[in-house]
Amino acid sequence: MKLRDPKYEKYWYAGVTGFIVIAAALVINVIFNNLDGVSGIFSAVNGALRPVYIGLIIAYLLSPLVNKADRYLFIPLVKKIAKGKGKEKKTESIARACSVAVVLILALLVIFGLIMLVVPEIINSISSLIYNMPGYYKEMQAWGQEMFKSNPQIDEYFQTYSNALYSWLLEDLLPNSNKLLTALTDGVMDAVNGVVNTFIGIIISIYLMAGKENFCAQAKRLLFSVFPIKRANGMLSVLKETHTVFAKFISGKIIDSLAVGILTFIIMSIAGIPYTILISVIIGVTNIIPFFGQYIGIVPSAFLVFLESPVKGVIFLVLIIVLMQFDGNVLGPKILGDSIGLKSFWILFSILFFGSLFGLLGMVCAVPVFAIIYRLVKRWSTRRLKAKNIPTETSYYRDIVELEEKD
Repeated sequence: MKLRDPKYEKYWYAGVTGFIVIAAALVINVIFNNLDGVSGIFSAVNGALRPVYIGLIIAYLLSPLVNKADRYLFIPLVKKIAKGKGKEKKTESIARACSVAVVLILALLVIFGLIMLVVPEIINSISSLIYNMPGYYKEMQAWGQEMFKSNPQIDEYFQTYSNALYSWLLEDLLPNSNKLLTALTDGVMDAVNGVVNTFIGIIISIYLMAGKENFCAQAKRLLFSVFPIKRANGMLSVLKETHTVFAKFISGKIIDSLAVGILTFIIMSIAGIPYTILISVIIGVTNIIPFFGQYIGIVPSAFLVFLESPVKGVIFLVLIIVLMQFDGNVLGPKILGDSIGLKSFWILFSILFFGSLFGLLGMVCAVPVFAIIYRLVKRWSTRRLKAKNIPTETSYYRDIVELEEKD
C-alpha cells in the first residue's frame, strides 16, 4: 500500500499529530524538570545579546533624526557636490554615513553635557544636605513648635517623630554610608561591563542605521517566504501600526519630558527654590514614565526642598502640582495627540503589569505595547462579531443579560 494513499490519509495525519503532541509533551517535561538549567541558559543568552538590545534601542531612537538629516541635508548636499557623476547608490551611501555620524555625535554630546551638568549638582546637593543636616533639624523643630503651639498633643507627636527621623539619619544612614561606598566599589565591574556593552551597542547601532533599509528588506523577504501572502501582509500591517504608535509615543514623551524639565527649571528659578537643576532633571526624567512618573519625581524633590525650608517646600508642591496639571491636560495631549487611545484604567493596569515583569523599561514601554494589544484584540472581536451578524458597538451590550441565537 502507498503511505500517502488517500484511503489512509486520515491515519497519516492522525499519526503525525500524535507524534508532534507526544514530542511537545516530552520537551515541556524536560524544560520543567530542568528549569534551573533552562533559566541559566536563557540568562546567558540574554546577557550575550544585551549589546544587541542596546544597539537596537539606540538605532530605533535615532533613526528618525537620521532620516531627516538624509532627506533635508546630506542627500541634497552630496548630490550637488557629485552632480553629473552618476553613481546614485554611492551618493546615498555617503549621505547616510554622514547622517549617522553627525546624529550620533550630537546625541553623545547632549548626553555628555547633561552628565557634566547634573553630576556636579548631585554631588554638591548631597554634600550640602549632609553638612546642613543639623541646621535643618533645628529649623524643622522650631517650625513645628510655632505651627502646633496651639495644639500640644500634635506638637508632641511632631517632636517625637522628627527626633526619630533625625536619629535615623545620624545613627543609621550616615554611619552606614561607608557600606554604600563599598557596594559602589563592588559594582565597578558591573559598571565597566555596562560601559563595554554600551560601546558595542553603539557600534551595532551604526551598522543598523547605515543599512536599515536592507535589514528591513531581508526581514520582509523571510516573512513572505515563511507565511502565506495574505498572512504576511497582515503581519506587516500590524508591524507598521506598532512602529507608528511606538515612534509617536516615545518621541512625544521625550519631547514632553524635556519641556516639563525646562519649565520646572524656569519656574523653580523664579520662585527661588533650592536644588533647581537637580529637581528639574528628576522631574523631567521621571516624567517619561506614564502616570506614576510624576509622583516618583515629586516625592524626593519635595523632601529635599522641605529640608531646606518648609515654606519653600509648600511653595514647591503648589507650583509643581499646577505644572503637572498643565502637562497632563494641555501640554501632554497637545504633543502626544491620540496616539494611545486607552482609558485611564488600562493605562494603570498596563504600567503595573509590565512594570512588575520588566521593571523600569516595562513601565516606560507598557502603554504603547498594551495599546497595540488592545487594538488587535478589539479588531479580532469586531471581525468575529461581524461574521456572526451581531452588533459590534460596546454600548449595545450594556443592558443585555442574554443574547438570542439567530437561525
